[in-house]
Amino acid sequence: MFWLVSRIGEYGGIGGNEGVITIRDQRGSLTLTLVPIFLMIALMVFFIVIGTAFGARKVAYCTYQWFGEAMDFAAMDANQDGDLSQVALRTPTAQTAFTRVFAEMTGTEYINGSFIPQGQSPYPGPITLDSFEPVQPGDPIPYGTARQPGYVAVITVPVFGDEYPFIGEQYVTVPMRYFAVARSAEGIIDH
Repeated sequence: MFWLVSRIGEYGGIGGNEGVITIRDQRGSLTLTLVPIFLMIALMVFFIVIGTAFGARKVAYCTYQWFGEAMDFAAMDANQDGDLSQVALRTPTAQTAFTRVFAEMTGTEYINGSFIPQGQSPYPGPITLDSFEPVQPGDPIPYGTARQPGYVAVITVPVFGDEYPFIGEQYVTVPMRYFAVARSAEGIIDH
């Protein structure tokens, strides 16, 4: 039982029973104890989720930057003589250049359509190369229609993942598409 003792009584006197107040109904005291504990747990979960989301966003953003640079390099490397009529025939050369450069940028190794993380890689699982295709003017590309020939690649990037009992490895993945215009590397790259 809680006792609140006041030195000043009901009539302004000191001492006696006039200043003693007894609280007999204690049903809310347990709730007042649990509310701050619940708020602390909720805040901790909130900040963990926000931190994880920002980390996954950073991995996705950096990967898209590297993806674009590797695609631009591959499109330029495959078209060294500037002959845009040969873009479709040079797809294997462009894909080889892309996989080599992208694997080096991301710290992965390209094996059978997947970029397998090596060492201290930020990726929880393999990045998959879903497609790598030549594009001619008029073909659909991300955000519109191609005006020039080039290459479109589609990859799936795991940005967050974990292993769960009885389920196995699960990933949050982000699909990415990029169109690289075939342009001449003549005078830029020395082979």
